[in-house]
Amino acid sequence: MSDQERETEDEGWGTSDTAPMLPRRPADHRTSAKTYIQLPGLATRSLRTLLLLGQAVAWLLLHLVLPGTVFLLVLLPAAAVVYLGFLCHSRVHPAPGPHCRALLSDRGSAALIVFGFLLLPPLLVVASAARAHLMRRLRPLLLPSARTPELHSNSEEHLCACV
Repeated sequence: MSDQERETEDEGWGTSDTAPMLPRRPADHRTSAKTYIQLPGLATRSLRTLLLLGQAVAWLLLHLVLPGTVFLLVLLPAAAVVYLGFLCHSRVHPAPGPHCRALLSDRGSAALIVFGFLLLPPLLVVASAARAHLMRRLRPLLLPSARTPELHSNSEEHLCACV
């Protein structure tokens, strides 16, 4: 191979047999500068992860714990009435205590059981309304979710063109 061919080969692509295959490692001062520059990105990603974790915990509290607590508190009177009726009935509890015999007969206990079960549907409606009211009041405290698009009343892009 002549000198002229080697020069054109080296000039054309900039590669030769002696050129390193991998880029060289930067000096120590360059490495620390790159690490310093990447720290804000790392902090941003960590902050996003923490925000997503906080949003997941808030979602859990809002959608599972809050309704459970509301339903438990609202339905507690009906459960107490049914429990008292079963506690004092002679067929359920063979030897009811003297306080049950003094207050209720078997017919009174049966009436309490029926009254407790009849009280459940209206209390379920009240519990559902209370849960919906609390959800509406607490929703602005949560961060907006990236999964749900914001609907604007003026735009027609989100309207469904159903056939």
